[in-house]
Amino acid sequence: MSSDDYSSQDDLRKMLAEIYERGQARKKLRDVGAPQIGIFWVVDGKPLVFGDPLVEAEPWGEFKNYKEDHIHLWKFLQRNRIVPRDTEYEDYPRGRVVYNTKTDTFMFFADRCILKDKPMVEHLLAELHLPSTTTTESDPHYKCKNCGARAER
Repeated sequence: MSSDDYSSQDDLRKMLAEIYERGQARKKLRDVGAPQIGIFWVVDGKPLVFGDPLVEAEPWGEFKNYKEDHIHLWKFLQRNRIVPRDTEYEDYPRGRVVYNTKTDTFMFFADRCILKDKPMVEHLLAELHLPSTTTTESDPHYKCKNCGARAER
């Protein structure tokens, strides 16, 4: 083996150690109930929630946002047979939580089908450890096929 191989292996070990440490830090924040930004669906009445602590959020204008989008995450979930393979990401009620850096407020945007189900909203807010000051709003971007069908009638 050349010294370059050792250097590359050392770099790889360092990188893997850093990834592991970041993962452990993220887990600790979740475990202590740190508020999270994220995305979610309600699939057949069951919440499917993906979030990260605010410190992991990506800047997006005046907001802090979750790193994944619904489209790509849904494809991953389909490949891993977590959701039905013959459905689209927008077939089910969904939403997103962002953090507004100007107002220091978490914002919970969701499909109207979710917002009218108060116990589900409370569950999602609790799962993401969101404070009572979180605003909840509908957003025309988050409209499942059931909401779309009602709107067309």
